[in-house]
Amino acid sequence: MLAAAVALAGGTDQERQGKPADVSAIPVGSWLAYKVEYLGITCGHMTLESRLEEYRGKPAYHMIMTARNSSFFNQIYRVDGRIESWVDVETMSTLAYISDITEKGKRKIKRYIIDRDAGVVRAEKRGVVETIPYDGGPALDPLAFVFRGRALAGKPGTTFAEPILTDRGPVETISKVGELKRFKTCDGKHELLPIQPMPADKVLFSKKDQVVYWIDPGPGRKLYRLDFKLGWGRLLCKLTGPAEEVADRRGIEKAGE
Repeated sequence: MLAAAVALAGGTDQERQGKPADVSAIPVGSWLAYKVEYLGITCGHMTLESRLEEYRGKPAYHMIMTARNSSFFNQIYRVDGRIESWVDVETMSTLAYISDITEKGKRKIKRYIIDRDAGVVRAEKRGVVETIPYDGGPALDPLAFVFRGRALAGKPGTTFAEPILTDRGPVETISKVGELKRFKTCDGKHELLPIQPMPADKVLFSKKDQVVYWIDPGPGRKLYRLDFKLGWGRLLCKLTGPAEEVADRRGIEKAGE
């Protein structure tokens, strides 16, 4: 997410596309807290964390999202969740993805473990394990897709592509970079850069749903806002500052077990 020195016009490929030259492949070393709003009311909380570690002997980016609804909405519809993603540093492709969501007391776990040596993805959904052929090409799960996109985004008006991992294999997905817009944030007023994925074949979202994420256009590429426009309403996640605890209230299952 990547810089290579070039002789044309001075600067790097990234600089000519409007990207800082020192943006890492996936931003690491942060643990941030967000509030989630529905109709202007805080309905939940979320944390996002990214770090560099080893996964089964491979250097990997590890991304973690946790979420819960607020105490008021919890009385109506309790939600707790933890999503984790590991991405190989060398190939920039997902090694594993685990979604563990509890709604109204019902726990739903999805696991995708990529075995490139065997050429398969082992997918577990609702307790059923399925082995899916996999050609070994690069692909990113939905969480890694957003983290990776923060660094790939260029200047306003440009687009970039990322392969997203699906049950049918990698699907190349375009994201569009919009115009800078000024917002009041937890760090004061800032101009933020909007990025909107344009999924095909209902990958990521249905045809009626949209998501736009807003980042600091500088080297840090901090994620300030996530705007979900869904069929039943709009959810807006706003950065509130450094996280002090995970949002998920449940005991945490160790990944891969």
